[in-house]
Amino acid sequence: MRYLFFDCECANCYNHEGKICSFGYVLTNETFKIADEQDIIINPDAPFDPHVLGVGDDSIDLAYTPIRFQHAPKFDVAFPKIAALLGDPQTIVFGYAVENDVGFLFCECRRYHLAMPRFAYYDIQEIYRLYRNWERTPSLENALADLEVPFDDYAEHQSSDDAKMSMLLLKKIVNQTGCSLQQLFETFPTCKDSADLFALQEKINQPSVRDLGLPRDSTYRDNIRTFYEFVGYVDDKAPSHGLESNRFCFSSLVKQDSANLLVYANKIADRSGHIVRFLKETTDYVVYDEQEKSEIEPLFAASGIRVITIKDLSTLFE
Repeated sequence: MRYLFFDCECANCYNHEGKICSFGYVLTNETFKIADEQDIIINPDAPFDPHVLGVGDDSIDLAYTPIRFQHAPKFDVAFPKIAALLGDPQTIVFGYAVENDVGFLFCECRRYHLAMPRFAYYDIQEIYRLYRNWERTPSLENALADLEVPFDDYAEHQSSDDAKMSMLLLKKIVNQTGCSLQQLFETFPTCKDSADLFALQEKINQPSVRDLGLPRDSTYRDNIRTFYEFVGYVDDKAPSHGLESNRFCFSSLVKQDSANLLVYANKIADRSGHIVRFLKETTDYVVYDEQEKSEIEPLFAASGIRVITIKDLSTLFE
């Protein structure tokens, strides 16, 4: 197997749509020896946000000048090589906070009418966060400093260097733990996701076209805020452990009924169940009724995630 570490930079993310201006990668063997690396410079065909050109507080400086990017090929020209790298079945794909980069690729494939490559990927940030038992999600530079990995010779926001720094961080974690990558994956299963699940997550995150006609007042907002406090919470002293292997994610339609949503959340907690945000963590996706189930279930056919209605959920509480 080979390991691919990649990172993207964007000219801007206006309207929550990333316009990629570089795709950097490092390709290694199983001992992290580098076999290939490149910074693929891309014409974003979009204006540069002043923030990425060093303007304003907390700004960054891209590794190249705008003129360099503007004379490069556009994303659709670079895409075949990117797709081949990501989709190689003999390659395991990694990134740091990689969901962001996958999101940028997803946006660009949509903008250029390209098919998103199908690949699984592993988030080194999540591996590091769980390994160090942090609740927050630290920057790559802070993670490297924490584990005393030298990175002064690398340029921040040069995609290939960021990819290389993420590789060095993972290598250090492997060396410190004495674990194989497979053992790390098994220890920290939420580090894994896939492009297919990402696309599905994007789809289900859209507001439901159905409206239950319930008020969206201050009580609703308070209920939703309280509900999200249950995310990641497990009551080890719960009277029952009947749902300890279940991880529930709720549709936006179910969340419209915020009062009952809190009832479900409390009953799940009383049985040591988990409420999660992301499909990569989910065993059960809860929908409102049979109508929504018939609409949603075909989308989940290849995911391994069970789609259940709130009526089905209620039977688990008996």
